[in-house]
Formats: sequence, C-alpha cells, structure tokens
Amino acid sequence: MKLETIVLIYSMINNLVISLAKIIGGFILNLSSLFADGLHTFCDFITDIICMIGAKVAKKKPTKYHPFGFGKIEYLTNLFVGIILFLLGIYIIIHSIKAKTVIPAPSLLWLLIAVVVLKLIAILIMHNVGEKKHSQLLITSVEESKTDLYSSIGVILITIILQFSTKYPILKHIDMIGTILIGLMVIKTSLEIIVQNSLALIGEIEDNKEVINKIKEYLKCYEEIEGNEIILIKYGAYYKLQLELDLNYKMSLRKITNLENKIIKGIKKQRSLNIKHITVYVTNKLD
Repeated sequence: MKLETIVLIYSMINNLVISLAKIIGGFILNLSSLFADGLHTFCDFITDIICMIGAKVAKKKPTKYHPFGFGKIEYLTNLFVGIILFLLGIYIIIHSIKAKTVIPAPSLLWLLIAVVVLKLIAILIMHNVGEKKHSQLLITSVEESKTDLYSSIGVILITIILQFSTKYPILKHIDMIGTILIGLMVIKTSLEIIVQNSLALIGEIEDNKEVINKIKEYLKCYEEIEGNEIILIKYGAYYKLQLELDLNYKMSLRKITNLENKIIKGIKKQRSLNIKHITVYVTNKLD
C-alpha cells in the first residue's frame, strides 16, 4: 500500500473519531458551535473518501485518447470538495441562527484540547507526505484540515467565554457569533479551493524553481544546446514538461531526434523531478 493511501486512511479514521465526538457532544450539550465544528470535521471524513477515490483514478495509465494520463482528476475531485464545503458553510450559518445556547461544563475543554492535538498531528503528517509526494489531494486536505483546526480552537475560546455568561448575559451570544464565524471560515476555504483547482484544471504553469534548476543543470551536459526555455504544467501529482531548445550549430534530423530521446529519457530517470510527460521543441539558429 502506497504512503499517500496510508496517510489518507489515517486521516479518515482520525476525522471520523473526532467528528463523532464533536457532534455527539454538541447535540447533548446543545452547543451549536461544537455541533457545527463536528459537521465540519465529518465533512473532512467524507472528502477524504472522495480524495482517495480521486487519487486512485488519477494514477491510471495513459490511454490512446488520454495520452497525458488522468492526473487532472485530482483537480475535479478537489472542486467537488470545495462545493461541499461551501454548502456546509451556508448550513452552519443558518443553523447557528436557529440554535439555543447552553453553558457547557468546563470539563468539555479537555475533550476539545485532545481534539486539537489529534488534528494537529494529522495535519503535520499530511503536510510532510503531500510535499514529498507532490500530492495535490493531500495538500488540499491539509488546507481543509487547517480550517477545521482553527474552528476547534475557536470552540475552545467560546467554551471559556460562556463560563462567564452568567455574570455577563451579553456573552451568551458568543456561541452564535462563533458559529457564524466558523461558517464564514468554511466558506472562505471552499472558495480558495475552488479557485485554486479551477486554475490548475485549465492548465496553470507551475513555478517550481527547484525542479527547473535541476533540469537546467542537466541540460548543461549537452554542448549542442545553447539556450533553453522550460515550462512546467501541473498534472495532479506529476508534471508535464514543455522544453524548447536552441542549438548552436546545424544538425541532421537523426542527430536531433537522438538528442531529443536522450534528453527525455535522462529527465524521466530523475524520479525526484516527478515529470511523466515531456514535449521537446528544437530550433536551429543557423537555419
């Protein structure tokens, strides 16, 4: 089983346990902010399942009609996640207006602190693996989980403030205000996910200087090449490379073809670059 899949399964189990704790706690205590936060975490669980399906489909081998593979399926999956989050944010805001507030027991803070710690650990693991594996799915899941973490911290603050609402009645409204803020935060995250993945789906150029510099260093091995232009296009977890080469003298068609093949094979061998598809354009300045 691949590391990316293992991390997603871990995130799913983590989110399921946390969401049930929040939803049940919010329902029993009639604390709308905790209930809304639980719904947000449960949404994380559902989107993890969607992401896992998307990751599996995205790794399908290229076909005759899809020569560059299915990497962009990740962006479609993330768009769906963004839409779900947007609808959830609206529901949370509507629910907060209708709900009644009850002062929760101070012992609830221990549950919330445990939830924050579990979520923080999951975020750190997903971030490290997502960056290492260039997984857009894990990166998106991290951003979504960060929002969930912030909302959980918000519920902790709301619980603390509500302890003083008996003495200061105006503080009873903090539960509704906090829940609305959680809803707005969810909507903000959803819009960022939708915009980011919509641009990537169109074919956004990736400015990964580390990968570009490694390619340039590799091209220096060929004295025939005088100049180059490198364009990286993100295809989910991997890149498509468009490479334009300027040659410093005339070459036969066979030599040019051999040079192209040698460069393509050499770049693909460097797996750390994560480049699966390469298109080479050659120009000869002496023509």
